Formats: sequence, C-alpha cells, structure tokens
Amino acid sequence: MDHPVSEHGEQHDIHLPDPSIWPLVVGFAAFVLGAALIFYSRDRSNDWAGPLLGAAAAITLFAAGGWAFEDGRMKKKAEEGDHSKPRNARYTQVVTFAIPEGGYVASRQDGGIISQLESRDSTLRDLDGFQDLRVIVSPAEAGPSQVLVETTWADREGLATYEQTRKTMLEILSQTPDQVVPGSVQVFDMEVVRDTKDTSFTFGLGPMVATFGALIVGGFMVGAGLNMFGSDKAVAGGGEGPTGPAAPAGNVITAKGTKFTTGTTITAPPNTKITLFFDNQDTSPPHNVQIFAGSQASGGLLKGCTAGCEGDEVSLPLKGGPEKVEFTFTTPAVGTYAFDCAAHPTQMTGKLVIQDGAAVPGGGGAAAPAASATTPAK
Repeated sequence: MDHPVSEHGEQHDIHLPDPSIWPLVVGFAAFVLGAALIFYSRDRSNDWAGPLLGAAAAITLFAAGGWAFEDGRMKKKAEEGDHSKPRNARYTQVVTFAIPEGGYVASRQDGGIISQLESRDSTLRDLDGFQDLRVIVSPAEAGPSQVLVETTWADREGLATYEQTRKTMLEILSQTPDQVVPGSVQVFDMEVVRDTKDTSFTFGLGPMVATFGALIVGGFMVGAGLNMFGSDKAVAGGGEGPTGPAAPAGNVITAKGTKFTTGTTITAPPNTKITLFFDNQDTSPPHNVQIFAGSQASGGLLKGCTAGCEGDEVSLPLKGGPEKVEFTFTTPAVGTYAFDCAAHPTQMTGKLVIQDGAAVPGGGGAAAPAASATTPAK
C-alpha cells in the first residue's frame, strides 16, 4: 500500500472504501418494489397485490437503512484511521535481465534460458511458503528482449530457505552467459503489504435473517390490511364507480386484466326490461360487452337495447377505462345467451340465462311486453 509523503515529511495513509453489498441489495429491493407497485396498481382486487407491495416496501426501507448505517460506519473508520487488524504481507523476488538481439527463439528451445526458468515452477512447489512463479518476456524484433522472473512467497522464511538450499535464478543465468546480456541482471527482494478489507456484516447471520423475516411478515400484514380496507370501503360506499353511477349487486359485469372478474353469469326473467352495469377497470387494452342472440358467441347480436348501446343491438362501445356504464335492454325468451368482449372473445366470456320466475338482476326493473316474438336460444 502506498504511503504518500507531504511537503512536511509526514506520511498519510490512503483509505479506499470497503467493499459493500448494500448498493446491490438496495437496487434489487427498489426493482422488486417497482414491480410490486405496478402489480398493485393494475390489479388491486388480487389477494396477493397488497401483501406483496407491503413486503417489498419493508425490504426496501431495511436495505436503505442498512446502506446508510454501513456508509456511516465506513466514514467513521476512515476518520479514526482504524488499523486494529494486522495487514497481510507477501514476499516477492524479482529478477530482470535482457536476452541478446536474435537470441529469443533459442531461449525458448530445450535447454534455453526461458525454458529452464519456466521449468522451475514444478520444482518449487514442494517448498514451504511458495505461492507462484511467473516469467514475463517482452520480445523485441530489434535489440535485446527484456525478461522479468517473479517468485512469490507467503513468508520471509520461505524465500530465505529457497535462496539457501536450492539453485537460485542467478545460478541458472550464470550457466547460460551467451543468452544473457552482460550487466543486465538485476535482483529485487520486496515485501508487498496489502490492506485487509472488512467485508463482514455488522449483524450476525441469525439476527439478520430474523430481521428480514420480521419485515417480510410485517409487510404482508400491512398489505393484507390495505386489501381489507379497500374491500370494506367498496362495500361501505355502495360500489360507486370512478366515472359512473352506483351499481346494485347482481347486475355488474367487471372487466379486469383481460377477463370478466364478476358477472360471468347473469340470470333474469324473460321479456323484462333490465339494466346491467359494465365496470371496465382497465385503462388499456379496450373492453366492451356484446350479447349474442344464441347460446354460442357467433351469428347475430341480441336486439332490444333501449339505452347505453351503440344502437338497437346489445353491444357497448369498445374503449378503455376506468369507466362504469349502464345499459338497458329487454330480455329475450327463456334460454341461454352468450356474451363476450369483442377485443378478447376467447378470454372474456359469459352467459345470460333467461328463466321463468327468475329475479330481476339488481332487484329493479319491470316487465316489458315484447315487441315481437322472440325465438328461444338453443
């Protein structure tokens, strides 16, 4: 580690920030929170939407707090000049020399100086403290080629033992004087000091897991409370829609997430004027309701609409919401009549069941004489 010297001769250590996993944790938590928020805003009726949002918010707050705490701890450590832990050191011997011009190829062949140095790796491995041997060559087309040989040792004793008991690099160089430029050999024994970075978490594994679990459970409870509050508000408010009138129970067809979530089966008496409500909760894609004149979603549409439709046929305009609209029509003869969304005919389907003695959907409406005979659906 470098120790810069000031103009007054004082040494000052340079402290780099310790590695930290908290920025990654915060980024992941923010991503989860964003996904949960989108899910909650698009489908609040889902039982998991609120709990997931609450858990994601709790985890994000915990991660942000952990990052802030860790940052403050590292700043304090830098200010105090914490050197409580010993620094790791390794010992390196570096030998540099030059190969005469035109001798690089011969040095690579069997018996050449480079070949001999590289073969030393296997003979050094049984020495205590040996870590690595590297031979770095910089070939030159013109002039001598530079060579650097580095041996690395875990402790000073290992390097000393090597120099005393084994044939050193210098002895190998002396045996091949024709492949070494005279006066180019230099030897450096160095002690390399590395800071020991504190990458451990402040909390133990047990307390951290317990805290995470408590936050997730708490977030689920808060989210479940949001769902319950939303349901209670909807019941207490009588179902008042964002852009339409209140809808009595039993005659509401709700569109949410490319499916009909309520009102997939509507039961009504024959030859009766009834009013249904279409609650489109999706901004996009567009939805509508169209009722067919038979039990299959094909052929012609049911006629007899008197309000809210595009014409005489029982078919609402295809558009996005959120919007709640009502439409009134005279029910046909006894039978089953299919309905769907024109934009999603296979995903959003339902049926209108006409039965003698059935209650009027929503508890309202009065019998309306049919203008003409109606053929029952088959």
